Amino acid sequence: MIKDRFSGKLKEMLSSDEWMILQPEYDPEENLKFESLFSLSNGYLGIRGSHEEGGKITLPYLYINGVFDKSETFMRELAALPNWLGIKLFIEKELIGIENCQILKFSRALDMKQALLAKSLILRDKKGRETLVEGIRFVSRANVHRMGIKLYVTPLNYSGIIEVENIIDGTIINFYDAPRFKVKHTYMTANEPLDKDGIYMEVATRDNHLHTGVGCRIEAYKNGKSILKNRMFHAFGEQGVEFGDFDAAEGETVEIIKYVSMYTEREAARYTLHTKVKEEIDGFMVKGFLEELEAHKTVYEEMWKAADIRIAGDFELDRAIRFNVFHLMSTGNENDSRVNVGAKLLSGEEYGGHAFWDTEIFMLPFFAYIFPETAKNLESYRYHLLEAAKANARKNGFKGAQYPWESADDGTEQCPDWTIEPDGSCYRCYVAVYEHHVTAAVAYGIYNYVKITRDLDFLLNQGAEILTETARFWASRCEYVAEKDRYEINQVTGPDEWHEPVNNNLYTNYLAKWNLRYVISLIDTLKKGHSKEYDTLMEKTGLTAREIKDWEIVQEKIYLPRKEGTDLLEQFEGYFKLEDVVIEKYDEHDWPVRPEALKTKRASQTQIIKQADVVMLLHLMGQEFTEDEIRKNYEYYEKRTLHGSSLSPSIYSVMGLKVGDDSKAYRYLKRAAFLDLLNLQKNTREGIHAANTGGVWQTVVFGFAGVSIGEDGMLTVRPHMPKEWEGLDFCLRHRNSRLRITISRDNSVSVKVLEGEALEVNVNGQIVKAVRE
Repeated sequence: MIKDRFSGKLKEMLSSDEWMILQPEYDPEENLKFESLFSLSNGYLGIRGSHEEGGKITLPYLYINGVFDKSETFMRELAALPNWLGIKLFIEKELIGIENCQILKFSRALDMKQALLAKSLILRDKKGRETLVEGIRFVSRANVHRMGIKLYVTPLNYSGIIEVENIIDGTIINFYDAPRFKVKHTYMTANEPLDKDGIYMEVATRDNHLHTGVGCRIEAYKNGKSILKNRMFHAFGEQGVEFGDFDAAEGETVEIIKYVSMYTEREAARYTLHTKVKEEIDGFMVKGFLEELEAHKTVYEEMWKAADIRIAGDFELDRAIRFNVFHLMSTGNENDSRVNVGAKLLSGEEYGGHAFWDTEIFMLPFFAYIFPETAKNLESYRYHLLEAAKANARKNGFKGAQYPWESADDGTEQCPDWTIEPDGSCYRCYVAVYEHHVTAAVAYGIYNYVKITRDLDFLLNQGAEILTETARFWASRCEYVAEKDRYEINQVTGPDEWHEPVNNNLYTNYLAKWNLRYVISLIDTLKKGHSKEYDTLMEKTGLTAREIKDWEIVQEKIYLPRKEGTDLLEQFEGYFKLEDVVIEKYDEHDWPVRPEALKTKRASQTQIIKQADVVMLLHLMGQEFTEDEIRKNYEYYEKRTLHGSSLSPSIYSVMGLKVGDDSKAYRYLKRAAFLDLLNLQKNTREGIHAANTGGVWQTVVFGFAGVSIGEDGMLTVRPHMPKEWEGLDFCLRHRNSRLRITISRDNSVSVKVLEGEALEVNVNGQIVKAVRE
């Protein structure tokens, strides 16, 4: 058992192995990977899994979701805020730390069940003194402005005075280890005592001057008695340091507790921040560390009841899937519609914390089925930024709303026009110029959210307005070609970014056509049955009957390329004329090897693609294609996809199951589930791949469990259990009921109602009634 690597009270506190991700030994070269894997978030803020005493190789970032800044960079990005983790212990001026001592014992573990990070170390300093240091940290989900650390410090072969430094570090900057790109997004406005004890630090973003306050207090206890002496506060530049010391006796444990709180002026007036932070810490201390931890664990217990996936007979994969679910659900915010889920969650700085199409296509289904309040916030985020999307369309010469490829807090396009390489060279970045399918993803996200949650109020009001403006964008984006009597979308990039730009990318054209068709139908429904909402929509958008008529013509005549006389859909116009290179070799991890032809040719000159493109379309719009079309196109494009994006494996897994490629689908799932845990793309140091976490959930639920919602609105379960699994069990919400779905090795299914009313479910082609357990 992993918990056996810990001792005493800490061992009793930790969960069983299926909930634990272990770091069994210390390798400084692995620090950045584990900082990402061990990051903790409560939806409001996230902090990487750095060591309290610091280290030479570290990116000790803390982010509050929604706190962005640009300054000298190319884009608004999450600003690295003061790091409150710091606790340093000294014995006769010798730091008791992993990089200053001989490590006799080392274990760190992420306890996913309780959302806490635990450690157990035995360190020997240069004079042979050995110290056992164990501890936990958590960011409270019960009270999101509270964070805490508890250390158990035991001198094993000495007695003496241990000195303590409690630190808040305001020197942290973005791109901490990249000299060319370093930037400081904040300036300090206060570094002072919290009260008679403790530290208070306040910083403001440089562009918008948004203030953030962080405070902490540290205490030391032996046998329940406070023993910390000689407290002093020092402001060392942009570091706030509180000093104290205590008498330590051989074999006796001292408990050190650090109480922390953070607020921004989004939640409290600027002039009240110091007082608000102090009051929060006072309340935290009165309640007590363990009591706050229990409240936090209670919230996670309920979250896991809703979100856990249990696979029998495949332990490592079961735990890996749980890891992906843990990070995704931890980052979603059920209380704030101003924030989204960034491409690296709150665990790293790549992509600046921006929201992409990843949210709607990969992550939203999980939240809609499991945490619908969070899903609604993600959709409301897009509504709040609708005016910015309309301005973006106007700037680019289009009508309606064009959503940015990368979105931060104000809705403007954050994808930079230029990319700087580590050697200083620059190249033009055309992603935002050509990759317009994000606007279709926003529209599809509304459709899918409403389909899953049946939130008609959102659809009839905010959703309808977004959908209308995105349809208007697509109508203006299409170009009429008179000699062919068709509408085209030229100079565009689809999901496959290795062919940029192209004309008439099928995925983009099809979803533009769908967006127009869906809105035309929706407006007709409003006109017939929701006159008030219809009148409001027409007034707010200025939509006319003539414009709708024009949309009907455009959607009817949008060109959808395919190979004449076959079932093969053409990824874009001219794709089949490119050199036909296929993947023939696979590595030891059963992953495609880059074909030899790409050593002399660019991928754009061949049919080799980066990620699911046509197959992504089949995933989203499968009901509009025949089984033969789906199978033939999956088989064709699967041989030509190198999966250069983390977004790709999960989609091929789901679609592989739909066409009977069960063995390969299982291997794709394993690739996706272990992507970050095994650092398969060698960039986990930059943060957890958020879209992949949602893709993993979709692969299990939509793929192997075969969950879908039919045109009649009925939930369907048609599983494809792999031979490696003995059983599968998970929950989801449908029609205001919470269901438990249990699937056996032989694909037999049990559906029970945990909350809500009994309802009918299509199970393996048979209509069954799900009733209360």
